[in-house]
Amino acid sequence: MACVADIDKWMSSNRLKLNADKTEFIWLGTRQQLAKVTVLPLLVKDQLITPLDKVCDLGVIIDGELTMERHV
Repeated sequence: MACVADIDKWMSSNRLKLNADKTEFIWLGTRQQLAKVTVLPLLVKDQLITPLDKVCDLGVIIDGELTMERHV
């Protein structure tokens, strides 16, 4: 949880506020690596952020294995 505390500190020091409605996060890795990960929501500033299997960044759809299948 130290990493999450660092994110909170960094956001505060840069005058940023988490918008839970727009915030997305994703685990990236090979199929084998992702199978080992326990997918749990992340708690940042009293907001639960649930990991997704795909996210959209600047109009590009990114999946956890970086295959680009969902974008194409």
